[in-house]
Amino acid sequence: MQYIIYDLEFTVSRNARYSSEIIDIGAVKVVQGDDGLYVADTFHSFVRPSNRPVLSTDTVQFTGITQRDIDAAPLFPEAVEQFVAWLGTDSPYYLCAWGPDDRQKLVSHCRTHHVDLGWIHNTNDIQKQISRLFGSSGKYRQLSLSQALELCHIDFDGQQHRALDDAINTAQVFMHLFDRITLVDNAADDEESRGSKLVYSSPEEEQEHYSPFGNLANLFKDH
Repeated sequence: MQYIIYDLEFTVSRNARYSSEIIDIGAVKVVQGDDGLYVADTFHSFVRPSNRPVLSTDTVQFTGITQRDIDAAPLFPEAVEQFVAWLGTDSPYYLCAWGPDDRQKLVSHCRTHHVDLGWIHNTNDIQKQISRLFGSSGKYRQLSLSQALELCHIDFDGQQHRALDDAINTAQVFMHLFDRITLVDNAADDEESRGSKLVYSSPEEEQEHYSPFGNLANLFKDH
């Protein structure tokens, strides 16, 4: 079994007419070895937006991704084709992300660009899982990645809001807590009945809704 820990970065827009677009894909392939889980490979690609190819100042400031990075990048269909080829869909895998937004944006982009959804399966929100594990401490009700790393006594390595760096750090938390995480089988269109098969279990059941971009407007309102 392969565990694909992935992260996406999006454009930031104050204009409600334009939805955010994926501009960065990063992923880590975690596999089981004789001595436990380890990182076997990584994937990274910038993505050139289709609707607004010129990055906003807010996007550059938030992600650190430059216009030069984007101008040399493939459009989403080509970038996701490279990602799927790297996944190797002949072998079983789970797609794990920190929070629900990456899965939602990935599915919506594939639909918009007429990319087949068959490869998007066994998706798991491990932020939800890990926040449950530490919920009894009362310190954090909904963990950020940096908070989870702190609780696991793992230092953040790299730059925040860069897809590959965030994926690598998420993988460190995932491996650290693997035997306490619940993973489920599902398909991209299982909007109402995700979680059909229990693979690993954790003891907590309660969870609140979370969106990591909920306070993004406040982040930039004074700039």
